[in-house]
Amino acid sequence: MNWSKGLWRVWLSAALLWGAVIAAFAAADLHGHHPFAGLYAYSDARDAFLPQHYAADEAVVEDGVRRGVVARTDFPDGTSLAAPPDLGEERVRQIAERFWAERWARRAEVLWPWGLGATVPPLVLLLSGALILWIARGFGRANAAPETAMEETAAPEKAEGDAPKAAFNTRSAGGLPPFIRSLGPDPKRRRVLGEGR
Repeated sequence: MNWSKGLWRVWLSAALLWGAVIAAFAAADLHGHHPFAGLYAYSDARDAFLPQHYAADEAVVEDGVRRGVVARTDFPDGTSLAAPPDLGEERVRQIAERFWAERWARRAEVLWPWGLGATVPPLVLLLSGALILWIARGFGRANAAPETAMEETAAPEKAEGDAPKAAFNTRSAGGLPPFIRSLGPDPKRRRVLGEGR
């Protein structure tokens, strides 16, 4: 049984299922309005765009636009920017361009919680499973090591005690069976012949 491959497939299936569940909840939460929609007010004192509660401040902003005390700019992603009109038309236009250029940071803030919810639990599960499998493999290797060591030490003893089996042992140091090596010249005979010359 291949535990690594099986657990990997279980985790992958669980991660895909979890991602689908998070995507379904996100779609239900953002259904009916633009996911990045919202009302922002420019603060000249802080030089920042402050998010406003859209439902509560919409009527106030509309009333301010009618009375000429608020300059409102609407954007294609559903966001609206309210700025003081006394800054001047050119300054309000520059502020609106800067607000639109910073849209990706605001979108990341909206999607950040959903992204964390979709990725963190599967990653924690993956790391926990890998740690448990690593610990379990450590115990398995400790048990298997003495058996292989005993087999390696027992094999030469059988080869020395049993001559016919040793003749067909192909695990020799030279890589050839002993009966083939015995067909070559005998080193002792070579020494004897050398002594006669």
